Amino acid sequence: MEDRKRKRIIGRGFIDLRFRSKRVQADHIEVQTETRDAVAIGNIIFQSGNDRIVGSRIEFNLDSEKLVIYDARGYIGATYYVTANVIRRIAEDRYEVFGGTFTTCEGDNPDWAFQTKKASFQIEGYANLQSPMISLRGIPAAALPYAIFPIKTKRATGFLTPAVGLGNKNGLQISPRFFWAINKWSDVTLGLDYFTRRGTRYLAEYRYALSENTSGKIRASTLKDLREKTTLWDINVAHVSRFPRNRSEFKAVVEEASRVRADRSLENNLDYRVRQETDTRLTFTHNLRDVPGQFSVAMRRREGLRENDGQLFQRFPEASLDIDQAQIGTSDFRFNLDSSFVSFFRVLDNNTTVLQRFDMAPSVSLPLRAFPWLGITPRFGVRYTYWTNQKRSPDANDNPARDDQKEAGLSREIWFSTVNIVGPRLSKVYIGEIGPFRDFKHILSFESEYAYTPAMDSKDRRLIIPIDSVDGFDDKNTIRYGIVNRVLTKLKKDKGSQSHQLFAANLFQTLNIDEARREQNLGTNPRRSLGDAELVFQARPIPLVRLTHLTNYNVYEGKIDNYTTGLLLDGGRNWYFNVDRTWNRSRSGSADPQIGRSDFNFSGGYALTRQWFVEYLTRINNIENETLEQSMIFRYRGCCWGFNLSFTDTQDTSEVFLTFIIQGLLEGEGAPTFNRRQKINRRGRLLGGGPFSPFKFDDPGESP
Repeated sequence: MEDRKRKRIIGRGFIDLRFRSKRVQADHIEVQTETRDAVAIGNIIFQSGNDRIVGSRIEFNLDSEKLVIYDARGYIGATYYVTANVIRRIAEDRYEVFGGTFTTCEGDNPDWAFQTKKASFQIEGYANLQSPMISLRGIPAAALPYAIFPIKTKRATGFLTPAVGLGNKNGLQISPRFFWAINKWSDVTLGLDYFTRRGTRYLAEYRYALSENTSGKIRASTLKDLREKTTLWDINVAHVSRFPRNRSEFKAVVEEASRVRADRSLENNLDYRVRQETDTRLTFTHNLRDVPGQFSVAMRRREGLRENDGQLFQRFPEASLDIDQAQIGTSDFRFNLDSSFVSFFRVLDNNTTVLQRFDMAPSVSLPLRAFPWLGITPRFGVRYTYWTNQKRSPDANDNPARDDQKEAGLSREIWFSTVNIVGPRLSKVYIGEIGPFRDFKHILSFESEYAYTPAMDSKDRRLIIPIDSVDGFDDKNTIRYGIVNRVLTKLKKDKGSQSHQLFAANLFQTLNIDEARREQNLGTNPRRSLGDAELVFQARPIPLVRLTHLTNYNVYEGKIDNYTTGLLLDGGRNWYFNVDRTWNRSRSGSADPQIGRSDFNFSGGYALTRQWFVEYLTRINNIENETLEQSMIFRYRGCCWGFNLSFTDTQDTSEVFLTFIIQGLLEGEGAPTFNRRQKINRRGRLLGGGPFSPFKFDDPGESP
């Protein structure tokens, strides 16, 4: 309604006024048409960006950022909750609060709050509180003459909440951190770990993301160890650059560390505690345009740490060209190529080996589909390998001393062939529904591969100094055969269905034909032409359950050589349970053939309430009945604050750590969250950046 006499516009009922990226809703609004001053009363809601404040009355101007809200309460910057008798907006990012409270909690009775007579708030700046009173659940707890807190809604420079720990070996530990947001594409975390019994370790981690295709980080630390009387240091660099237009990629990982034999109780990360070497890798890869293949240039340097100090393995320079299943003209023939040039430098047990090697293995294959259920692929190839150095005599060991080596060229020429058969492949579909599953497809496939490489250049082969698998490419006359068993289904979703593999079981074995033909001596050297039976089983009957099992069975001794079994129950955010065990039979002449290495890993977590979580992790050597490591972690996550309390016990140290956060005010480095669940690892070890790291399960692959 327009009142021309008084030069004003009046709105009644539900009024929704939008101006200058701001919004005011009220029961009654009056706007002066000349001055553009306005007053609104009744169920006031003011919104601007991430700010949302309600009140009983608001005074504002349509052409200004300034306004005043009475009996106000709401959010500034989406995180900071304020109440006040009066809130005055001075600028787009600045407020003054009179007679109010300040918190990041929700609800009428927050876990904590500051009561103040006057305060100013600068978004992406600081809150200045005059004579604040701290209250806990509405009960006054302490008074301060003045307080200042960061008001940050974006990545911002500031101190992080320090972690505090206590260990029987390193003493009290205090770990403050400072985060510096350098610019939009880079930041750095600086900090130190103060150990009362070891000294101060200084740390820095610089991170950058120049674009979607270029990113990396640099991490460094140093400690002058008071107990070991030495200096420990560590540098890690990781970088990746992708060039989509050129189909290329460059990756770099640089690791360097002090080589002294120091204990590992200073490391919280399991990877760093068990690390035996530094591993530096530089790789440039280019995917070919017209054929399926790639060209790469690389280097790798692995240098031993601690007990392995003095060991060195280097591949530099290294260049390779690989082509995979390239069609030859318009025919059905396929061309494959594995080729490489490498310069090796190895120091192993005080013996040094320096040599260069060129290797090329072209081959041609012909995929044949005799029937829909049977595929046959013969393959024929030749391999040429040249080494610049060789053993001085065939009787020298595989790690010869310098006197047992000579600088003389050595070549190996050999041909090889394989025939791969997939089939018969049988399948049957069963129509029906069981719970969320609809229709089932059972696939039974027989697979075999015959591989033959003649015994050529057998005398020269004994002169090869073996470095990797290329050097061990030997004569072969084997048949590998097995059965693949799979059950697939369709899992009903909100929209349609999704392919889901219930389980897959693969059973394979290798027959060595030359060994089967060999004359045997039952007393000293009986024939053993059959390799271990290898069983791989994976199942996921429902999304909640994952099961994997791997076994190698020695058919001659009638005993299992090794196995790994793992079970994961995934309850989402509320709980998880993981257990896995790895066992390897000892072949060191033990009187009991069942004695070997056995590792048992268990981890589990449970949400006691919506705020309280508990997790437990342990690693046990079953044979020696030793607990290698165990950790208990308690987490509290309220609406506005939380803490992590962890107890860790290893074979040589016991520690307790505490980290504390107040949302929006005091925040620390990211700790492992409850939903980073431990999953099954093939070797039964817990790997990754903490106790909860993922195992990569195979994808279901084929749909029913």
